[in-house]
Order: sequence, then C-alpha cells, then structure tokens
Amino acid sequence: MTNISLLYLGLSPRTFWENLVEAQVRKLRHLASIASARITLERQHQSKPVFRVLAVLEVPGPDFHAEASDYTLRAALLKVVNNLRRQMQSRKNGQLARRKSKERLAAAGTASPFIIAGLTAAGRFAGHQRNSNFSRA
Repeated sequence: MTNISLLYLGLSPRTFWENLVEAQVRKLRHLASIASARITLERQHQSKPVFRVLAVLEVPGPDFHAEASDYTLRAALLKVVNNLRRQMQSRKNGQLARRKSKERLAAAGTASPFIIAGLTAAGRFAGHQRNSNFSRA
C-alpha cells in the first residue's frame, strides 16, 4: 500500500477526508508505481476560492506535482487528481511510444532514430541522393 501523508492547514482532520484522499490515490496506482503521496488540504480564510489542495506523488523518476483551488474541498481534490492523472498518462504514453519505436527499429534492423533523422534531413536516406547536375533557381 502506498504511504500517504495528509497535512491539514486551517481545517480539522476528518476520517472522511482521509478516506476520500486514499480512494483517489488508489485510483492512480495503475498508472505508476507510487512510493508515497504527500497531500495538503488547506482552507484559505483570506482568499477565494476558499479551498486549496496540493499533492506530490513520489514515483521512480521525476515526481508528479499538482495544485488546485475551488469552492469545495472535494472539487479541489478532484481537480488535483485529474491533473495528476493527465501527467501520469502522458508520461506512460511517451514511454510506450519510445518502446514501440525501438522495437520497430530493432525488427527492421535499422539504425537509431537520430541517425535516420540526420540522413533524412541530408537527403541521403533510402536512395534519395541529391543530383548535383541540377542548379537551383
């Protein structure tokens, strides 16, 4: 189970909030291996919207960070969770795309994508050599 630390600022700790935060973090576990989660629930008396939620998820690689404010604590928490979900899904999609690209290159027996990109830019890939008999207008 993921270690979740919950900090309350301007709010009284409640079991309801602990359960809600735990349930939301649990929903994100399929996207990354979450070592720990630091969640801050804050009630700002001098500003609007009144509630603010900050979250840091510690994962292998760069951590995920999100912050949101809203007029209810639940809405602010859901905004943070959706932001984290987008970040995590984006990283996962990038990792899958890189893996598929490497697999395609390995299966085709071609060079690295950087070499191919350089050859394509120079016009020397797949028999596309520049003909020096033509002049540019």
